[in-house]
Amino acid sequence: MPDGPKRLLVIRNPTAGQRHGGAYAGAIRVLEEAGCRLTVAETTARGDAIRIAREADSADFDVVVAAGGDGTINEVVNGLVGGALPLGLIPLGTSNVLAHEVGIGPDPRRAAGIILAGRRQPIALVHAGGHYCCLMASAGYDARAITRVRPGLKRLTGEAAYYVAGFEEMLAGTKRLLTVEVDGVSYEAASVIVANARLYGGKYLIAPEADIREPLLHTILLQRPGRWNIVRYGIAVMRERLHLLPDVRIVKGTIVRLAAPAGEPWQSDGDLIGEFPVTVTVEADAIELMVPADD
Repeated sequence: MPDGPKRLLVIRNPTAGQRHGGAYAGAIRVLEEAGCRLTVAETTARGDAIRIAREADSADFDVVVAAGGDGTINEVVNGLVGGALPLGLIPLGTSNVLAHEVGIGPDPRRAAGIILAGRRQPIALVHAGGHYCCLMASAGYDARAITRVRPGLKRLTGEAAYYVAGFEEMLAGTKRLLTVEVDGVSYEAASVIVANARLYGGKYLIAPEADIREPLLHTILLQRPGRWNIVRYGIAVMRERLHLLPDVRIVKGTIVRLAAPAGEPWQSDGDLIGEFPVTVTVEADAIELMVPADD
């Protein structure tokens, strides 16, 4: 597309759009002023974005744009796998994890400019339980914390709702260990993050050797349970030093099984997805993403 994409299908989460109404309107204005023909499809229920993206035809559109938070983007990703259309982002969510990972950032107007003038980059995706994940799947402290997130508080406060839930889970002080198998080798950990990307939560470096363009899983094993260790790991994440702790191990592989205990929750990019046991793999060049041209 030498002149840039002109026919855009925008899949919009109106809830996120209301919370960031001015930012969304600004991004749309950038696209309209560039002469793009926009078709906007709004979601009304979980799964709508998957269906809309899956039905998009490359004869009608140049790019499918996900306008919303991480949940909306993840659904659009799942709908685009196996198709020919690339993904563009207008980040309107709490963390905007994928936008941060690939250098787009949180600014919707800048993101719109990247849709117009960026390049198509194939990326690998994590696959677990029949679900494609943009960046990671994890279990243990963070997944259990997400079970405590109150939707109403999240709508009002955004990211702060996750901090409240994390504090509540820390007070609970769960001490059970998880059994994790990486390419057939068994490990135990209090928490585990299976990532194909460098950043956690859109902000914090946890897997410095990971590359979303490469089909390789980096399994981060946080080995010690208990309240103090949760605090210590959390501080290390915020200081981007988690990978340097002596009781944190990173194991590379292509097949990871979150094996036990049965029923333990696991999450992806901030959303609860399923329960143990589950097998996690990685798929090369699963979709193409519009990224900054100078990357």
